[in-house]
Amino acid sequence: MHSFLAGVGRGRRGTAMTERTLAEGLTSEVTCPVCLDLFRDPVRLDCEHNFCRPCIGRLWDETGTAFSCPECQEIFPQLRLTSNRLLANIAERVRQLRLDVGSPSTRGPPVCPQHEEKIKLYCQDDQETICVVCAVSKRHKDHRIVPLHEAVQFCQEKLKESSALLAKQVEALNEVEDQQEKEILQLKERTNTMRSRIISQLDELGQFLQQEQERLLGELQEEESRIQREMEKICGWAREEKKSLQSEVDTIQHRLTDEEEPAALLQDVHKLMERARQGTEERSVVPHSSLNIGRFQGPLQYAVWKRMRDIVSPAPSLLTFDPETANPYLILSEDLTAAKYSYTSQQLSETPERFSFCACVLGSEGFTSGRHYWEVEVGDHPDWDVGIAAESADREGWVILAPEHGFWTFGHTEPARVGVYLDHEGGQVSFYRASDMSHLHTFSDTFSERLFPFFYPSAEPNARSLRIFHPLN
Repeated sequence: MHSFLAGVGRGRRGTAMTERTLAEGLTSEVTCPVCLDLFRDPVRLDCEHNFCRPCIGRLWDETGTAFSCPECQEIFPQLRLTSNRLLANIAERVRQLRLDVGSPSTRGPPVCPQHEEKIKLYCQDDQETICVVCAVSKRHKDHRIVPLHEAVQFCQEKLKESSALLAKQVEALNEVEDQQEKEILQLKERTNTMRSRIISQLDELGQFLQQEQERLLGELQEEESRIQREMEKICGWAREEKKSLQSEVDTIQHRLTDEEEPAALLQDVHKLMERARQGTEERSVVPHSSLNIGRFQGPLQYAVWKRMRDIVSPAPSLLTFDPETANPYLILSEDLTAAKYSYTSQQLSETPERFSFCACVLGSEGFTSGRHYWEVEVGDHPDWDVGIAAESADREGWVILAPEHGFWTFGHTEPARVGVYLDHEGGQVSFYRASDMSHLHTFSDTFSERLFPFFYPSAEPNARSLRIFHPLN
């Protein structure tokens, strides 16, 4: 160290020592051998080797060995660290010169490995740093060459732009994450509500079925007990009669073997014979078939289902068509449950409620609240639509079947019968394949007015009538 500083004081030793060599040598002398970075708060050991104070302290703490020099391995009987202010000043001066001393492989200014010239230029075409000799070489002669500092400045500007753009993207992703987390919470709340509703409704059915089972089993037990009591009466009477007859038989047997009392036998013989001829009272056996099997072995499930309809909510609505809304090209049945398209217009009065152009019809009952369900036999052609319509929906001209126009409908599929479910407060209209109640489609909206069942039959001339299905009463 001292010899190098002396050399620096006498000059650069002529032209033999290049600027690069000088910079590398100076940087090497002010580099800590532990962290390989410029000294920070350098201290000198008794062996004259220098280290950063934090580095030597951390090294001794980690190794847990005696105080020894990492360079020469000399061991010191006691810890003595002497601050090296001169070395600290030189390291700070080198640091101010912005020399790159990140690691031994990158000490000193960057140099072209091919021409050993400082790298001061940047080739935009090849996207690499080059020296002045490279710039005039055949390889880079016609390329776009800019000073290195300009390229760095340009890159820095682009990096700032990219950083700002990425920051906006991060902000957007944060917003997406926040919104999604809110949606997750709402999903959990909604599914918990649905889960509670499912459990509650099916538990209600389960309780009803349990009560029905207990009722039927109780009635069967009562019937069994009543018939068994009658049977046991017959058994008791038969036992008493049998006992009485056995007594008579024993008496006769005794008289037949009693040789000492022939006179008494002659006196009683007519009485005993008369008793035998009279026999016993006739009583019929109570058969097990007296059990009322028609009451307990009939269509139990159907009978229970009939009673269960009183607690089913919503029960299928017994809807009919409103003839005042029917288009003139629709023919309605007398009971107002079937509608068929006709190519001949009927002479009907013009009313504000009537569909004037499209062959549609509404149900006679509108709903402003509650949950409702009905089923429609849509026929054998797919050009049909069913659903609900707002009371304020336009009925003149061509009807556009869309929620924004007041129509929530479904159609043009194959099911022969479709179930329609309306939850007015819940803002839900759902459609189901009535044969197995599989889900077909759902609208979610906000309803604030009266809603009517909507029907649009097939226009095929040979299509079956569209019919509102009424379950068995």
